[in-house]
Amino acid sequence: MYLKCIKYKISNLLLIALLFTGISCKKEKEKLPEDLVQNFKNPPNEFKPMPFWHINGELTTTGIKQQMKDAKEKAGFSGISVLPLAPKKNGRPGTTPKFLSKKYLERYQDVLNTAEDLDMQVILYDDNDFPSGMAGGKIGELFPQHTMKRLDKVEKRIEGPSRFKQNIPAGKLVSAVAMNQKTRQLIELSNYIENETLQWQVPKGTWKIMFFVMVKDSYHKAFPVVDYLDTTAVREMIRLTYDVYKENFESYFGNTIKMTFFDDVGFFKHPRTWTGLFNKKFMDLNGFDPKPWYPALWYDIGPETEAIRHAFFNTRAELLAEGFPKLVGEWTKENGLKDTGHPPGNYDPTPIDMNGDIFKFFRHTEIPLTDAIIEYQFGQNGHKLISSAADYYDKPIVSTEIYGAYKEQAFDSLMLYRSAMDLFSRGVNLVVPHGMWYNPDQVYISPLVSSDSEKLAPTLPRYSNFVGRSCMLLQGGKRVANIAVLYPFEELAGWYHFEAPDNPRQGFYVSPETNYQKISGLLTNDIRQDFTFIHPEYFLDNKYKIEQGSVLLNNVTNKQKYDALIITGCKIISLKTLQKVKSYFDQGGLVISTGQLPFKSSELGQDEKIKKLIIEIFNINPEDTQVSEIKINGNSNGGKAIYISEPNEHTLSGAITENVVTDVAFNPTPKLSTNKGKFNYIHKIKDGKNIYFFSNSSDETITTEVTLQGKHYLFNANPHNGDIQEIKNLTHSKFNNQEFTKATLMLKPVSSTFWLSNQ
Repeated sequence: MYLKCIKYKISNLLLIALLFTGISCKKEKEKLPEDLVQNFKNPPNEFKPMPFWHINGELTTTGIKQQMKDAKEKAGFSGISVLPLAPKKNGRPGTTPKFLSKKYLERYQDVLNTAEDLDMQVILYDDNDFPSGMAGGKIGELFPQHTMKRLDKVEKRIEGPSRFKQNIPAGKLVSAVAMNQKTRQLIELSNYIENETLQWQVPKGTWKIMFFVMVKDSYHKAFPVVDYLDTTAVREMIRLTYDVYKENFESYFGNTIKMTFFDDVGFFKHPRTWTGLFNKKFMDLNGFDPKPWYPALWYDIGPETEAIRHAFFNTRAELLAEGFPKLVGEWTKENGLKDTGHPPGNYDPTPIDMNGDIFKFFRHTEIPLTDAIIEYQFGQNGHKLISSAADYYDKPIVSTEIYGAYKEQAFDSLMLYRSAMDLFSRGVNLVVPHGMWYNPDQVYISPLVSSDSEKLAPTLPRYSNFVGRSCMLLQGGKRVANIAVLYPFEELAGWYHFEAPDNPRQGFYVSPETNYQKISGLLTNDIRQDFTFIHPEYFLDNKYKIEQGSVLLNNVTNKQKYDALIITGCKIISLKTLQKVKSYFDQGGLVISTGQLPFKSSELGQDEKIKKLIIEIFNINPEDTQVSEIKINGNSNGGKAIYISEPNEHTLSGAITENVVTDVAFNPTPKLSTNKGKFNYIHKIKDGKNIYFFSNSSDETITTEVTLQGKHYLFNANPHNGDIQEIKNLTHSKFNNQEFTKATLMLKPVSSTFWLSNQ
């Protein structure tokens, strides 16, 4: 049967049949804009990779010119980030001339001159090695009072009644508290301190008397690091580094130098980082004195434990966000530049002991960055946190520092593509490879990604064009994802405490209920539905509107609409956030719980209200451990709440596909035989065009039918070679007044493609 393109009524059953057949309506071929076609074939330099250039040796004018020429002409890189290195104790060479010395600045001038000659960009890396904030050692040398601080606990166990007398331990005392070991009663002892001595009559019972003191912290690299949480300290650091570059090279700002880079700003190897103004900031944010509550940072203090810990760690997150990244962001903006960079562990399960709060950290950063390092797919389920933060802040570019510390022997030309395409599907659209080395014979952070690498050199120009084409299409616009996942910050903050004996490693100490990264992986890699993390505090903003059973993110550019809201496993949640979730449910929204339902509040004294709201939404007692696998509750407005006790691909997929008209659907859903590589997608709308990116980083060929919401006439744009071809044999159909387009997708191993539509 041949179906002509005429308007007439047919039954819904026939429409469903049309959706899954090869019958289609033909339309005269549309053309893509010629400038897009030409730029895709030959991508502009600004979108190509700009790697780290580790300077492990003596900079010379001749060496600079030759290596930058090779980077441009042999590798296809559009720029470099000069990364000076501090000398290592084991004899590994650092950068000479000395960082920010007169001779160093002369060589940096050579870099800029060469960049101008070659039409390359230079990313201003802000320190001598990483982490940022050492100022090449000058912070520790000139301003030792402004280096990183640590919170220590000094305690004694005392039987009362008795008289206790002890001098205050060395350091700055921030609190002194006694805790009854049986009742957990807390008594703040500052009124009993005189002349640096605590004297107190201990009541009956067994007590721990605890002194909480802030001390100067040690350092794990060549030099002490600035106190990231102290704005006075950070301003001195900026004066010693950023301002020196401005004084010498301001004329290059906005042209040759367009971007700055900071590295590993956070708490790595310093989980108890503290600062002098902490108590004041806590009082400002929370409205009560933190001193009586300090034991909660180490111990269970009773029903208030989770709310108090949340208050402490949220305060520290705010201090970090308003410290280094804010002041650096302001400096770069004032000087016509854009800043990028990252904290440590930005992809790890918990931010609490690594970066505070990944959403807040990037509040003032123009280009949020995720570092895809250590090994292929490490932290993969956390990368969406960074792009989701960018979505909320309406920031068009998300960068990645990629490949650092991958093992050289396992790294090949295919790995260049595997990692990059996985990250493109997760929202990245600017690539900083890790990296080039000035002396390629002494690489101590593998792999070598430069024309000096015999195994990679032949493929680098093609790779650079692949990155350029992909980033050109993916930068800017709005991302389409109709599923939202609440980021469980309250659970992470309420659970964490210092020096837990069962803490496996920094960034990984989470409650048994925490499964948000598992849900991230299920959605992205198994069910293959894109989603956005929503920060529970930001969910309260006016940016998020509830309309007709959906949540709308009302950005200027990156507007998003969510038709499902997922609460991942947690015991702790904000009352205000849950109240807005209830409002969404009451107005016809779909709420899905994937695991433990919350019954504790991140606000003091509100636990019973949390329990009541959960019962109203899910009709489940959240403290009941005998609830069946799946339970569904509804209301008269069409709201639906689905509880899944043990989420997996089947149960979560059913909850979504049976209740949400998905933006992109696959039939069959591809199944890969190994975990080496993934099949993913991302959908963006930019300049009136729908842009779909499909990636297959596996070693298997994938063939599937793809159904897209909307009526599209599509072109296949191959980022590997720049070819653009019309996609023929499309199927257009209509169901429940919604139009759909279906086409066949075939991806060979380690390959990707774009589908482009003018509608």
